[in-house]
Amino acid sequence: MPETTRNSTTSGRLVPAVRLFVSIAGCVTGALVFNYLLFRAAGLPFVWTGVISASVIAAAIAAPLLIYANRRESELAGLKSRLNQVSSADHLTSCLDGAVFAALVDAFRAKVESKPRGRQGALLVVDVDHFKEVNARFGRSWGDEALRVIADVLRASVRSGDLVGRLGGEEFGIFLPNAQPANAEEVAERVRGVIAETLFEPGGKRCLLTVSVGGIVFEDQMVFDELFEAAEQQLALAKTEGRNRTSIAALAGSREELPGEDRHPN
Repeated sequence: MPETTRNSTTSGRLVPAVRLFVSIAGCVTGALVFNYLLFRAAGLPFVWTGVISASVIAAAIAAPLLIYANRRESELAGLKSRLNQVSSADHLTSCLDGAVFAALVDAFRAKVESKPRGRQGALLVVDVDHFKEVNARFGRSWGDEALRVIADVLRASVRSGDLVGRLGGEEFGIFLPNAQPANAEEVAERVRGVIAETLFEPGGKRCLLTVSVGGIVFEDQMVFDELFEAAEQQLALAKTEGRNRTSIAALAGSREELPGEDRHPN
């Protein structure tokens, strides 16, 4: 565990303990002072009776306050967690926000920096074909619904450890950690095929949805922007070849190198 993370975890555990100690000490001190003044005014000896009763009073006061404070802290932690989830997600599709997606891809690469053979992965860029025509024919609300439908297909087509993000407009990204070329091709074809077969009927009218997928398989230390540019080149190839196609290539240095294979429905 990194030193910063370890210190953060230790501090997180100490804060409640310190707060508990300070709260009880404060209550005991206040109760002792109160009892001392009360016993002296009544002419009673302030020995064990005053100390014990002060401790009882302190516990009676501190316990409910601490329970309430801990409950409020838990509620605030839950709200903070939900806020972080909302801020990292695209509001329309619930996929990862584009900037968060890029940061997580780079974080994966940094995490396995010391393991050269663990850096292999694949980045797919999925673009909706003729999306402007969908908006023009059926309106923006149906265009938004089309993006949500496609986003659902993307999330259902990947493993639990894979990432799906909306890069902007009608373009999505899929990151497949440790994927080999065959894995990337399989996911790309699955996405393309399922979307092409998805029934989408805005206003009761049949609308064919298709996507083009460009992908790059890598095994070196390239930053996200470089990976994205390489995947975009494959996407452009798929678009040029007629759309509703996939084109996956492997960068030099990957275990398997593809020449930029283009696939399309038979």
